[in-house]
Amino acid sequence: MAGIGIVGAGISGLTLALRLQQLGVEATLYSERDAASLRSGRLPNTVSRMGHTLARERELGSEHYRDPACLMGSARLSIKGDPPLEFLARISEPFHAVDFRLLLPAYLEDFTGRGGEVVVTGAPADAARMDRWSREHELMVVTAGRRSVAELFPRDPARSPFDRPQRVLTAGLYGGLDLGPVFSYNVSPGCGEILRMPMMTRGGVVSGVLVEAVPGGPLEALSHLPAAEVAGELAGLLAEHAPRLAERLDGGFELLGEDDLLQGAITPVVREAVAELPSGRIALAVGDAWITNDPLTGQGANLGSACAWIAADAIAAGGPYDAAFGRATAERMWEAAAPVTDWTNAFLRPPAAHVVTLLLAATTRQDVADLVLGLFANPAYAWAVISSPEEVARIVDGGGPAPYF
Repeated sequence: MAGIGIVGAGISGLTLALRLQQLGVEATLYSERDAASLRSGRLPNTVSRMGHTLARERELGSEHYRDPACLMGSARLSIKGDPPLEFLARISEPFHAVDFRLLLPAYLEDFTGRGGEVVVTGAPADAARMDRWSREHELMVVTAGRRSVAELFPRDPARSPFDRPQRVLTAGLYGGLDLGPVFSYNVSPGCGEILRMPMMTRGGVVSGVLVEAVPGGPLEALSHLPAAEVAGELAGLLAEHAPRLAERLDGGFELLGEDDLLQGAITPVVREAVAELPSGRIALAVGDAWITNDPLTGQGANLGSACAWIAADAIAAGGPYDAAFGRATAERMWEAAAPVTDWTNAFLRPPAAHVVTLLLAATTRQDVADLVLGLFANPAYAWAVISSPEEVARIVDGGGPAPYF
């Protein structure tokens, strides 16, 4: 072995491996599971990939499952109230949602089919194994692995404002809820958010639903129920907290299966990106190993893809792959990651007055509605808007989006 060692076969690790392969850089991918095991596992997430991520996949020649039924060209935002605040927006580049139990094995097979080397480890990597592997490579890049992450990359307190989960999550795949190729974002103030998207799965296109419950609120109970009780409880919660979704339920609303449910909570965190190993090599954290954002703004996979691309280009430019290289690469990645992290963390708090003004304008002006939903595909501009009363005022007064939107 030689070249670059990559730990983790999520979207960050596979994007990095495929991009390095495309750039002619030798890489070995260390995956806890093989393609067959990835396909047969539990639901790992409900993810929507957006324009820039899809463009990178096109450049890699790794486009899969492009069924029109899971390409979202419009989105509806609904905020519960009396009256509710609602608008439907067009998306310039459709969002795409595919069960990662289909998508990741397809990427893994792209990599191996083009000559890439994969080592199936069969167990999570820890720091000791990482150090042993590093002796065969010029650089280790860590994109996943709970034990290795905790041991190698400590929390960065300056960039991590939360020390506990801000939402309790329940994600599942359901039949009997058909809105067509529309992304639905529903807010119940003080209680949480409910997101629905059409997802390509092993059984065809169904609804992926993510419930983001404020801890201690009425939506949290869903995260503690056994799989057999989730759909019934969710149907009742939709009627109360997301009535637009409840209107589309039919008598066949049900969870697809026990493996199609994910329950838990995450603490948003940014970790140190560079670790020096006993071997003398460094380990660079990318993707979830570096930053874990709440999925409220749907940015996890998209940010992981973006940072993997930045890291690949930095690696392809040549070494030495020392601590200075790691820090410089981390700063380049942070330029992409900072607005995503700041914007997502802001969404976890009640909206500022100028954000409410923007949402109200979206209910009467289609151009503003399209801009607001388009922010999900352009997090740098999203944060520029959300953090700036002046930018919101310019938009609401008829200025439209900034030139780089």
